[in-house]
Amino acid sequence: MRRNSIATSGLLALTLLALVSCSVDEGTGTTATETVTVGIIGSYTGPISNFGPAWEDGFRAGLDVATKGTNQVGDVKVEIQVRNDNSDPTTGLSVAKELLGAGVRILAGPASSAVVVPVAQLAIDNDAILIAGPTGSSDIDGMGAGIYRTSPTTPQLNTAVMQAAAARGAKTLMYIGQDYAYGKAAVASLEQIGPDKGIKVDNVLLPVGTKDFTAGVATALAANPDAIFVGWAGEGLPQLFKALADQGAFDKSHIITIGPGRPQFESYAAALGDSLDKAELITYYAQDTMGNEGEKAMNEALKRLGLKAPIDHQQVEGYLGALMVVKAIEQAGPSLKVDAVHKALAGAKFETPVGSVTIRPEDHICVQPIFGYAMEKVDGEHRLKVIKTYAAADVLSPVARTIP
Repeated sequence: MRRNSIATSGLLALTLLALVSCSVDEGTGTTATETVTVGIIGSYTGPISNFGPAWEDGFRAGLDVATKGTNQVGDVKVEIQVRNDNSDPTTGLSVAKELLGAGVRILAGPASSAVVVPVAQLAIDNDAILIAGPTGSSDIDGMGAGIYRTSPTTPQLNTAVMQAAAARGAKTLMYIGQDYAYGKAAVASLEQIGPDKGIKVDNVLLPVGTKDFTAGVATALAANPDAIFVGWAGEGLPQLFKALADQGAFDKSHIITIGPGRPQFESYAAALGDSLDKAELITYYAQDTMGNEGEKAMNEALKRLGLKAPIDHQQVEGYLGALMVVKAIEQAGPSLKVDAVHKALAGAKFETPVGSVTIRPEDHICVQPIFGYAMEKVDGEHRLKVIKTYAAADVLSPVARTIP
């Protein structure tokens, strides 16, 4: 069952979510005495609609690798149910309540900051586990013993951004992003990091659905910043970069950005035109750039399973999520009690396509490197290549909140 399984209600869905059963894995002939269902909640529509399919693909690939193709941990079968949150907190809470009401113990995958925080609180209230998807929100860090993440947090990314700006001698930095929870958290993080780097931070936050960036870019450039950090995610990024290029931003400031999503590479490159090589891209992962065993294993599993979402950082994070689920079941058992899962995962190290990732015990932050990229054209299409690695220790933020 794949994305045609996405639904929000119905007796059939509740029936399929039964957690304890006797079943036979058709692929192996082995008998599973119990079943753990993972409820994946992701954005399949809305402004970050590419995140959901890609994270789910990574999770399925990681589960395939970690269970050697059986989707079974010992005598426990792992099943997946998928829900679309539409990047909307009301929808996200609704489908999370449905899954928890049907007995699901692990929720996984939400990416939107507006969704992940209330869903995390719901998981805490129901003594359940949440393994968040590719969200940068630091609001869930240290929130509870059952709350985890699969991506670096905003302060880790922003520390790499500030290092990049400081390396170019910047004394002022302008953040351009979306006016919602993630954008506001990014500004707060940058303002906290800035003084240590000798950089003053300002910001222009625009509505999430913005399509015409002319006025917003003009406002940003009027401040004459030494560096501009574009933190925009999802739809609208190519239009934003076109506005920057049209107004000469690349000749006035050092432009740093979160790397565009894989589906946006061509439109991003077209928007930048001759300014393409002037942008410094910082992100968590880009396809086929690591060359390690984790990346090889993920790519082989994606191919073996016929999973076709454009490969980006979301697959890597979903892959980690599956490794975490398997370890939790191995060590905490299928009941997945919160304290037992915390004992299993806190301090655990996982080998992933970005190298070793450790779950920091105090707040469940993913301790991992961040990467700087440049975009180039290879065999007629644009790809990213690594130009700098920001070591995990160099971008690790202090513990802001310790798990109660």
